[in-house]
Amino acid sequence: MRNSINNSINISIRNELRLNSQTKLWLNTISIPAIELKEKIEKTIEENPFLEYDIKSNHKSVDINSIIENTATNTKESLFEHLKSQIEITFNNKNDIEIAKQISSFINQDGYLITPYGEIADILNINIKKVDEIIKVLKTLEPIGVAAKNISECLSTQLKYKENIDENLKNIAINIVENYLNELSKKNYKYIASKLNISEKDILNALKLIQTLEPYPAREFDTTVIKYIIPELFIFKENNEWRVKTNETFIPPLKINKKYSKLLKESDFNNDLKEKKEEAQNLINVVNERKKTLKRVGEGLLKLQIDFFENGKEFMKPLRLKDLALEVGLSESTISRISNGKYLNTVWGTFSIKYFFSKKINGDLGSRAVKEIIKRIIENSAAKLSDEKIRLILKSEGIEIARRTVAKYRQSMNILK
Repeated sequence: MRNSINNSINISIRNELRLNSQTKLWLNTISIPAIELKEKIEKTIEENPFLEYDIKSNHKSVDINSIIENTATNTKESLFEHLKSQIEITFNNKNDIEIAKQISSFINQDGYLITPYGEIADILNINIKKVDEIIKVLKTLEPIGVAAKNISECLSTQLKYKENIDENLKNIAINIVENYLNELSKKNYKYIASKLNISEKDILNALKLIQTLEPYPAREFDTTVIKYIIPELFIFKENNEWRVKTNETFIPPLKINKKYSKLLKESDFNNDLKEKKEEAQNLINVVNERKKTLKRVGEGLLKLQIDFFENGKEFMKPLRLKDLALEVGLSESTISRISNGKYLNTVWGTFSIKYFFSKKINGDLGSRAVKEIIKRIIENSAAKLSDEKIRLILKSEGIEIARRTVAKYRQSMNILK
C-alpha cells in the first residue's frame, strides 16, 4: 500500500515538473523576438539529432522574399554582430540589451544613425529619453563614432575619446569638426583661425589630428547583413481581401528526424535519447503554437485597426491590451509577451506590434493618430508653428487637446521646430 502511494506521488511530481518545464518553454518562446528564436532553434538542432528543418515543406510565403532581403554568408564580421557582442556585456539588464540591439539595426552602411530619435521611439514603442540614453552608450562602443547622426558628431565623438594628446589641440579640433567642417574642406584656414582667435598653425596642427580619424565607422565591417528587425506577420490585400500571414521564410517549419525516430523504436536506447526526442517535439509544438498565436493577434489587430490598414497612420484607433485580449480570446499577459519585440509588415511600413496600442485622446482617435496628424500639420506648413497654433488647427479639425499635450507629442517625435 505504501509503495503504491509513493509511486503515485512520484508520478504526480514528474508530471508537474514536466508541465512546469513545458510552461517555461512556452513562455520563453512567445516572449523572445524572431532572431533570438532562430538562434535557439539552430543551437537545439546542433545538439539534438531528432530536430531538423522541414526543407520539403510545401508552405508558400506570399511575396515575403521580396520584402525581406536575402543575406549572403560572409566571413567578414558584420557591424551588427560586432556591436551585439559589446551590447551584451555593456548593458546591465535584458530590457536595455534588447532595446540596444533593436536601435543598432537602424545604423546605416556608413555607421551613422540618421533616423530621428522620435521615429525610433515610435517604432519601438519606448520613451524618447530611453532612446537617447541607449544611443549615448552605443556611441561609446567600438568603433568609436558609430551611431552618430552625421560626420561632424562622428569625428567629435572620436576626438573626445582620444587619449595622450594635448588637451588644447583636442579642443580646437573638436570646435572645428563641430562648427567649421565646411570651411575646413574648402581650406579656408584663415577664416577659421579668425573665428577661433587662434593662429593658422594651430588650425593646421588640428587638421593633422582630424586626418587620423575615421569618418565612416562601418568601413571595416560587412554592412550587408545588418538586419535585426524581422517582420513575423504580414497583413496585406490580395484579390481585394485582407490576409494575415506568418513569416515562414525566416524560421522554416520544423520536424522530427525520421531516421533517428526509427532507430529509437527499433533499438533499446536509454532514457536520455527518449528525452531528446521529447525535447525536440516540445519545441516543435511551442513554435507552431507561437505562430498560431501570432496569427490570431494579427487577425485581431486587422479587425480592430482596419481604418489604419485601409487609410494610414492618422486613422489609428485607441487600443488597450485588454481590448485585443478580449477580441482574440487570450490573456493580457499572453498578448503582452507575444507583442514583445515582434514586428508587423503592412503597406504603410513595418511596425512593432506594440505600436498599435495607444490611449484614447479624442473621440475615436488614439494618441498615435493624433501624433501623426500633428506631424502632417507641421510638414505641410511653410511657416514655423507654435504649440498653440497647432492646437487651434487641431481644434478646427475637431480634435480637442491641450497645448501642453501638443508640446509633449512634438518632443516625443523629436519635432522641436
